[in-house]
Amino acid sequence: MVGRYQLEQGLKFEMMVPVRASQAPTACMNFNYHPDHFGETWGLPRADSEPAHTACVAFGIDRLAIALFATHGIETAKWPSAVRANLGL
Repeated sequence: MVGRYQLEQGLKFEMMVPVRASQAPTACMNFNYHPDHFGETWGLPRADSEPAHTACVAFGIDRLAIALFATHGIETAKWPSAVRANLGL
């Protein structure tokens, strides 16, 4: 419910990857903007003494790995050279 509210208010952004199907992509990364919620809650002031605004970012490493394996297979040596190069494989 909170996530839906954040999306509707433009406070949450997700990187959606079509792991299994384009119609039901998987969120593999998200960014959440909290405005002054935590600045007020924890007394975190900005330089002008107003409550600080905060944000966080998260990467679903497990989801990204599953997306890579679902797309390219489990034998990394057979992955496209550009993918291997970008991953340092």
